Amino acid sequence: MSSLEEIAKKEFLSNSSEIFPIEFENQKYWLKRARQTKPNKIQNFFYRLFPLELLIPSLGKTAFEALQYETSKLEKFRSLGINTPKVVYKCDNFFVLEDCGKTVHSLIRKNISEEAFYYYVDLMLEELTKIHKNGFFHGGAQTRNFTYKEKKIYIIDLEESFDSTIDVETLKFRDFLLFLLSFVKIKADFEVDYMYVIDKYMNLTGNTNIKDKLKKMANKISFFIYLSEIKIFQNILGSDIKSFFKLFKILKTL
Repeated sequence: MSSLEEIAKKEFLSNSSEIFPIEFENQKYWLKRARQTKPNKIQNFFYRLFPLELLIPSLGKTAFEALQYETSKLEKFRSLGINTPKVVYKCDNFFVLEDCGKTVHSLIRKNISEEAFYYYVDLMLEELTKIHKNGFFHGGAQTRNFTYKEKKIYIIDLEESFDSTIDVETLKFRDFLLFLLSFVKIKADFEVDYMYVIDKYMNLTGNTNIKDKLKKMANKISFFIYLSEIKIFQNILGSDIKSFFKLFKILKTL
């Protein structure tokens, strides 16, 4: 009888996808290839011009380094009571995770009720704040990197790391900015109540400075917010970009 390891190695050779599902004994798992992470040169360039938290570039790593970093972080978070999928097998070329459901992004991006939306928001905030209260950061805290299964939220995609000179409080703030921005693409019949999300995060973490930091961030890009409101630019900006600036206009009023 084949083992999970044997099946995973066979599927690894026959499937070129970076992440894909496999099945063993009627259970679903996910295989993720080791993949190199490369610094984004354009992001590096703009970060030098505009040293904003959102633009902090992640470090480059070899495929093996990225695999070791991510699996270690998954296991560390799990040991702290943060919901992450269990690493059931790993080798130098890939690792296998237990199934942890669908991404929250796929569940909320359209045709969702307001009640259901905030149900997922509350669950995601609980897991994100667990990370932050334990003195860690996610690195890519968008809705696509949270999954939902059996009334629980799981944290995935932890491969991003940053220069050691960047303090963890800055990276936590970057996490929360990414979290807020991930709602920009939501197509719903209601307006996202960003104040609710911010207040919930503040209450869960005890971080009373978060509003001031968000306002300061918004003020840094005031000129671009102003440009986004000029009619000629309104006509050429996409809906996602308009929503982006709408969010930062809200943050300016905090």
